[in-house]
Amino acid sequence: MMNKKEYNPSFAAVYLEPKSIQFLDQNFKIELWEEFLNRLLQVFPEIPVHINSNPSLSEKLNSTSLKKGIIVHEDVSKEYDFLLKLGKLLPESKFKDPDWDEVCFLYFTGISPLLDIHLTETAWNRHKNFFSQYSYSENLPPGLTPTIMTREFLTSLPDTLTTDIHSFFLKNINQYDVDIFYKAPDLRQLRLDFRLASIRSLTLIQGLLPMGESLSYDNLLTKLKENPQIFRSAPSYLEWEIYKGCELKCTFCPREFVDLANDRSFVSLEDVKSTITKLNTELTSPITISLSGNGEPLLHPDFKNVVTEILKLNLLNELIIETALYTNTDSLLSLIEGLSPYDKEKLCVIVNVTTLKPEVYKSLYGKPELEKVLDTVDLLTKALPNKSLHVQMIKMKEVEEEIDPYFTFFEKKGINVILQKYNTFANKLSERRVSDLTPIHRDFCWHLVRDLSLSVDGTVSICKQNQTEVVGNLYNETLGDVWQKGLDFFKHSFHGEHDKIPAPCLNCDEWYTFNA
Repeated sequence: MMNKKEYNPSFAAVYLEPKSIQFLDQNFKIELWEEFLNRLLQVFPEIPVHINSNPSLSEKLNSTSLKKGIIVHEDVSKEYDFLLKLGKLLPESKFKDPDWDEVCFLYFTGISPLLDIHLTETAWNRHKNFFSQYSYSENLPPGLTPTIMTREFLTSLPDTLTTDIHSFFLKNINQYDVDIFYKAPDLRQLRLDFRLASIRSLTLIQGLLPMGESLSYDNLLTKLKENPQIFRSAPSYLEWEIYKGCELKCTFCPREFVDLANDRSFVSLEDVKSTITKLNTELTSPITISLSGNGEPLLHPDFKNVVTEILKLNLLNELIIETALYTNTDSLLSLIEGLSPYDKEKLCVIVNVTTLKPEVYKSLYGKPELEKVLDTVDLLTKALPNKSLHVQMIKMKEVEEEIDPYFTFFEKKGINVILQKYNTFANKLSERRVSDLTPIHRDFCWHLVRDLSLSVDGTVSICKQNQTEVVGNLYNETLGDVWQKGLDFFKHSFHGEHDKIPAPCLNCDEWYTFNA
């Protein structure tokens, strides 16, 4: 009688999304591709590897000395098509069991040079022991272990699929025999990704690989804390105050307590141009820019040209214009009308309108502008793609009873709603919170990892919660120098030494907000 535990996966499949292919085409490292293959072959010697690609990347993949058993598919770009094609290549079952088909394969959603040999062996043995149809880990970072899929799972997929394969699986998880591999510690809060798909993941992988056998999943967090620059490699979110000043007097705004001495000041178009040139030179990974801070961006006297210049940033992921939309709206509408479809997709307009009741609006904002704001929102729905327009409600006591009708009102119009938490700015504003999100245990702060808070005069503060503690000036210094000056503050945060940071970390409840 055959031992039903004596079999191996038929092959390994590596699916690359179009963005990953584009990234790898420009940043291909033979040594990292070979590192992935070598680690995989240590667990499953001579296993064939199928990978989708384009002609240019195919040449690079085949330039390695490890060509044997590598099958490149240039004719498929969609995940569903790729897996259906590979499903036809699966062999017959060894065991011919009518109730169980053991035929399976390893599935990766990216090239994974840090593939953990021990964890992969453990995941594979669990898959066999539990006769699973789908095995995966929900807490390990992507790129450390494969997902294991069986033919039984593949044949259960519908004829058409509008989501990725794993999302379909999660929605239908109760239909399958599943093994969920959990391994402590749970590092999901780090949002680590060990697949070659971005400069951030490339920096992470290249920083950790030289540690060799001294690196394991058990001590991964320790190694990152010893080398925080690997984790905090580049900013991904820039909050840029292009105009300081506002004609409203909002009860929930930090302008209630900040120094207003330089009100009505604005960044010059020349400083905008030089800053974008600097970012184009120094940035290595995508960044989201939000025009917000302590002012209404639409009040900038050269608003259209400022936005046009920012849209020239090569690695711009998204440009957010956060506005109360009560003034100079013609400038915004005119700007949008002149944008290309591509630039409109890059744009995101967030309208700060926390209530639908005129009397409540006046008490919160200081002026009776609600009708005008809502009329302009309707105009924006015709000018912008649906995903580029949002209305934002701040969740606070004055409007708590309005939340449901607010959503209903805008959802009927097809407008996206953001429900934003109320920020007391570390108790500097009156308490209006509906719910308390103060963390029980304070891990590191994401804003110190990814954000830059840029004031109208070019100064970069440690964070928006403490705008008086300046770490540099982006108009006068390089991005690298300014970013480096914030590293020590993040080190303290990473090590739980929050009292050593010149910011109100111990009184802050913005711990779980995440920008980009």
